[in-house]
Amino acid sequence: MENKQKIENLDNQPVVQQKVKENLFVSIIFYVVIPVFILNKLNTTFDPLKTLIIALIFPLGYGVYDFMKRKQASPIAVLGIVSILIKGLFAFYKLDGFWFAIQEAAIPTFLGIFTIASAWIGKPFVNYLIYNENVFKTELLEEKLAANNAQKAFKALIWQITMVFGGAFFLGGVLNYILAINIIVSPAQTEAFNKELAEMTWKGHFVVAIPKMVISMLGIWWFVYRLKKLTGLKAGEILRAE
Repeated sequence: MENKQKIENLDNQPVVQQKVKENLFVSIIFYVVIPVFILNKLNTTFDPLKTLIIALIFPLGYGVYDFMKRKQASPIAVLGIVSILIKGLFAFYKLDGFWFAIQEAAIPTFLGIFTIASAWIGKPFVNYLIYNENVFKTELLEEKLAANNAQKAFKALIWQITMVFGGAFFLGGVLNYILAINIIVSPAQTEAFNKELAEMTWKGHFVVAIPKMVISMLGIWWFVYRLKKLTGLKAGEILRAE
């Protein structure tokens, strides 16, 4: 799918139709707040397995709804849904906490490997994450890079930001494993297990996300700073206004 489509307005002038962006607040409600509430509060109403299934239905259902609404699949959202399904299967078969720790580490680790590998094959995943037409004025940037003979330096910059995001994903994998192996200690299909999974859910989204977010934001700052140097443009000229 193309990042944007040109449509004609009343004056026959092309305008840009941007992708519908994900509502982060609503995503947090469905992926974190509701499952944590259910896992903590409904164990006395339903048995532990049913409670877990109900808690997993909400993020899974919202993920499908968001895909249908925005007509695009986010690789990260897809991996999140896969993670939810794996949690359900692990709980159904009463696997111990070690396997949940492996699962929690596997998703971000895979993303780290995928991010770095994508740069090697010439299709950097960071183009999807940040360097795209919804965020940057890519056509203008490419013109300026060509005029300044800075394409080689820009490729090096893409590699640098790829390493930053790849490293952030790897860090997330390590932190998720440490959290899971220490938090999920009770047998599956028990009330204690559901509460531990609830704790793992909110800590995984917030405690683990903080260092990842700091690293990512520093990487984006460095990316914009270097783009300004390579193109001679200001930040306001580089970034696409809403």
